[in-house]
Amino acid sequence: MRLRYPVVVELGFLFIPMIVEIDFLEHWKTRLLVRLLGTEAAPLHVIRLWAHCQSRKTDRFTDWKPAVLASVCRWEGDAQVFWDAMMQTFCRMEGGDLVAHDWAEANKSLIAAWENGGKGGRPRKRKPMGNPADNQPVNPDPFSDNQLDNQLDNPEWDWDNPQVTHGVTDREDREDKIENIELTSLQKRIGSWFKRKESTKWSDRELKALRGVIKLGTPPEDIDLLEAWYRTGDTYLRKDIITLLNNWGGEIDRARTKVHPTPQASLFTQKPQPAIADYL
Repeated sequence: MRLRYPVVVELGFLFIPMIVEIDFLEHWKTRLLVRLLGTEAAPLHVIRLWAHCQSRKTDRFTDWKPAVLASVCRWEGDAQVFWDAMMQTFCRMEGGDLVAHDWAEANKSLIAAWENGGKGGRPRKRKPMGNPADNQPVNPDPFSDNQLDNQLDNPEWDWDNPQVTHGVTDREDREDKIENIELTSLQKRIGSWFKRKESTKWSDRELKALRGVIKLGTPPEDIDLLEAWYRTGDTYLRKDIITLLNNWGGEIDRARTKVHPTPQASLFTQKPQPAIADYL
């Protein structure tokens, strides 16, 4: 599973949430674009193109010229230089159209949601005719592929009270597993920022959010940076653990601006230049 990173892009008067790969800034294409354009702010221009794709619900644009691409991406330098750099990295020409390379592939689920929305939403499953008891297996296996597919497709499925429990409910099983989770080093570390004792149990919501943070694979230096900020007692720190965990990526960005302030400390929080309304 590829990890993603949430960002919010300001596009004119719109604020567009999107998901980018967590290694986007270090990807070889991104680093090549930085080299070709001579600025570490180069990834911002790519994100603006992706925001335009998302707002227009397409990755293909007809009759685009270098000046148009530069305007949409808010590149203030030479339009032809920017065009050539993007063609080597994140764009391609196809049948006279400019295509945002691999954008549609990376956003399959988003495009499928648009297509389903245009058809009135995802079709509902038809209920079986006759006596429901006659249409159900005697002892359905809740772990079979067909049964799981039916449960995932059924918005009325009650996950807290499954049809077959084998003597124990899913909720009880989850609670037992949570109680058996030992404190991880990251858990102890985060708890110390909020002066929480190691003997204090974390709530289910906190543990679930913590597992999500662990899956992100945050670099140790980013955790060190976040800890350094939280040790300062800044008045703008999050007041509880669950809020910190649910805003983990954004807090690391904020920590960069607080601990090591620079004019371009956080790529995703830079103030964009004035909008080019003719192309948005």
